[in-house]
Amino acid sequence: MTSTRIRGTNPSPQQNGQKVRPSDPYRWHSIVASFMSMVTIPAMLAIVAGALPPQPVPAWSAEAVSLGIEPLDISRGEVTYRSSCAVCHGQNGDGMHLMGKPLRNSAFVQSQTDDELFRLLVDGRPINDPLNTSGALMPPRGARNVDNVRLSKVVHYLRAIQDENAPTASTEAWNLKDRQDGAATVASVKLEEHAGFELFVASCSACHGEGAQGIENQGLPLITSGFVRGATDKELITFIKSGRPIWDANNTTGIDMPPKGGNPAITDEQLQSIVDYIKAVQKEAMGS
Repeated sequence: MTSTRIRGTNPSPQQNGQKVRPSDPYRWHSIVASFMSMVTIPAMLAIVAGALPPQPVPAWSAEAVSLGIEPLDISRGEVTYRSSCAVCHGQNGDGMHLMGKPLRNSAFVQSQTDDELFRLLVDGRPINDPLNTSGALMPPRGARNVDNVRLSKVVHYLRAIQDENAPTASTEAWNLKDRQDGAATVASVKLEEHAGFELFVASCSACHGEGAQGIENQGLPLITSGFVRGATDKELITFIKSGRPIWDANNTTGIDMPPKGGNPAITDEQLQSIVDYIKAVQKEAMGS
């Protein structure tokens, strides 16, 4: 019996025993879209990348390369320096009059090894040290008792602010012990007319001198004290009222500082006058 195909019906999906896939009318659209994506997406990413601002170069990169260390080590040293050393040596290491010598482009820094600089930061430099020519105390571990790790980063920072092609900074203004008139210049600042002068003389001058210039092996100089310079009046009054006994870890002289200078009858108002006098002396010495 002969089979016939009814007109209007679809042909069988199988011909000669094989499956025939129906044609996809959107095939070429998909191919073109895929090709366009492959071309345009990278181009768009390149355009966006080109429009972004360039990544900033990390601070101290050039110095770090020359020193063979990471820029972050120098940056951390800078932070510690500014919080613990800048009060005496200046924010940028240019020195502070009658206080800390210049450290930027310093002949001394350049002459020392890393170990020698680190040891100096750890030990400090007392006033009676023969190498202390400024007459200002360099406290051990800085103003904030900095730990060894951070001190080592300060050494990196000190190295980074040296420019071997620049002239070294002059320290003549700080070499008071080498000048015959140096001690007289500091000691001559008395401001006898100040309201706190007589109170200071009566309670503090036996150790610190009438001009707050300090007395060797007795009291530290207040005229060059970064502690005085950075403390508020309230903090100074509290400190004078409390004193600093020999066993205090921050006592660098080995000499007892009695509460209220050994005068228990002194009032807070009188202590304020003493603080005013000390700051007036320091301000005049600093020329400001």
